[in-house]
Amino acid sequence: MNTPVAAALRFSLIFLVSAVAYADSAQWNLNPGSSDWNTATNWTPMTVPNGPTDIATFAFSNTTHVSISEDTQVNGIIFTSAATNPYTVMVNSGLTLTLTGTGIANNSGIAQFLYLGDYEGQILFSNSASAGNASITSYGFMQFSNNCSAGSADIENLGRMVFSDGATAGSANVLSYSPSSMEFSDSSTAGDATILCYDTTFLSFSDNSSAGNANIGSLGAIAFLDSSDGSKARIFIHRLQDAPVTGILDIRGHNPPGVTIGSLEDSQDFVKSTVYLGTNNLTVGGNNLNTTFFGVISGSGSLMKIGSGTLVLEGPSTYTGDTNINGGVLQVDGSISSNTFLNRGGTLAGSGTVKGNITNRGGKVIPGDASGVPGVLTVGGNYATFASQIAGGGIVSIQIAGGAVGQVSVLNVQGNANLGGFLDPVLLNGFVPGIGQSFTFLNYASFSGRFGIRNPVFDNGRKRWSVSYGPTSAVLTVVESSSVIGIPILSPH
Repeated sequence: MNTPVAAALRFSLIFLVSAVAYADSAQWNLNPGSSDWNTATNWTPMTVPNGPTDIATFAFSNTTHVSISEDTQVNGIIFTSAATNPYTVMVNSGLTLTLTGTGIANNSGIAQFLYLGDYEGQILFSNSASAGNASITSYGFMQFSNNCSAGSADIENLGRMVFSDGATAGSANVLSYSPSSMEFSDSSTAGDATILCYDTTFLSFSDNSSAGNANIGSLGAIAFLDSSDGSKARIFIHRLQDAPVTGILDIRGHNPPGVTIGSLEDSQDFVKSTVYLGTNNLTVGGNNLNTTFFGVISGSGSLMKIGSGTLVLEGPSTYTGDTNINGGVLQVDGSISSNTFLNRGGTLAGSGTVKGNITNRGGKVIPGDASGVPGVLTVGGNYATFASQIAGGGIVSIQIAGGAVGQVSVLNVQGNANLGGFLDPVLLNGFVPGIGQSFTFLNYASFSGRFGIRNPVFDNGRKRWSVSYGPTSAVLTVVESSSVIGIPILSPH
C-alpha cells in the first residue's frame, strides 16, 4: 500500500519511535564523542536520559566531565562501582537539572561531583529524591521539595538553597558562602545536618519548619519566623569586626510565645554576637550540651533554661523579660538585667551580676563556677527562697576551698534577703576547716528568716556548722558537734 495515508502513517510511527528513543534510561559510553549529556550518541542505548522515569547510569569512562546543554529531567543518576574515576556533571548557564525520583546514588566509593556554575541555573530535587552522598557546588538556585533529602551530600552553596514541603537536609554537610542564603519553610527540617554559614549568609526558618538536630554555625544571620522551631539544634554564632549584620540570632519575627533551640554558643575570639528576642521567649538547653555564650541577649523578651547541660553567659545581656531556670545550670559570669526564677531542678551559678530579683522556688544557687570554683554572685535586687519541704526547699550552696579571700563563695544581695530554704556548705579539694574558723558567705542590705542547714555535721561527726546573722551579713562558723544544742538538722527531700 503506497498511498499518502500509508506514507503519513509510516512517518508517524517513525516519529513516535524516535521520540520514545530520545527519552529513556541509558549508560554513559566508555568513549563518548563529546562531553554533552544531551547528545544521544554519547549513551548506550543511543538515547538521552531526559524524562521523569529515566535513569542516567555512569560507569567507567574516558570522558568524565559531562555537561548538560538543555533543561534535563531524570528520575535518578547512578554512579556504579565501576565509576572509579570521578565525574563532574555540570549544569550550563541558565539551565535546569531536575531529579524527580530516586535522586543520586553513588556506589563508586569515591566522590562524584555535581556543579552549577551560574546564578541563573537551577538544580531541583522533588518527589522524595535524595542527593545521596554526592559532592555538589552551586552558584545558582538549588531546591529540595516534596519530602526530598540532601542525604549525606557535601554541598557548597554560593547561591540560594531552599528546603520546602517536608524536605530535609538529612545528614548533609553544607558550607554556605556569601553572597548566599538558605531557607527552610513548609514543614521542612534541617535534620541532622551540619550547616556552616560564612560571611553574610542569611539562614532562615519560616512557616512550620524546624532546625531539627542540626549543628549550625553562622558568621551571618539566623532568623526564626512564623511558627518555626529550633528543636534541639546546636547553634553557634560569630560576629565579624565592623559587620553589623553578622553574628545574629533573631527571633523577633516569630509568633508568640517564642522559640526553642537545643543550645546557644559563640567564641570569645570574635566580636560579641547578638541574640534579638523582641518580645519573645528563647528556650535553650534541650540537647543537654554544655555551652558558653559571650555575646549579648537583648530585647523585652525572656529566657528559659531547660535540659541537663550548662549555659554560661559571659556577656552583658540586656533583655528585660524574666529568666526561668527549669533544668541544668545557667551560669551568669557576665550580667543579666531580668528577674530570675529558679524552679525545682534548675541551678543558678556564676560570678557575675543578676540585676533584678532572684526568687528560688526549689532550685539551687551556687555562687562561683558550678563545677567547683568559689566566686561572688551579685544580686542587684532582692533574694527570696521558699522554706517548704513540699515545695522542694530552695538551696544556697556555698563552696569553700580555704579561708583566704576568693576561696569562699559569697552571695552578695544588694536588697533584702528573705532566707527560707536550705544552706548547703560544700568543702572543696580536701579542705577541712578547724573549730572556730568562720566564713562570711552572705551579704545583704536587710534580711528576714533563717536558713536550715543541709548536712550540718561533718568531719566524721566531730564538727558542726553554725550560722550567725548580723545586720548586713551572715557568717558560717565551725563548732564542736556536741556544743550546739537544739539546732534542727534539715535536709530537702
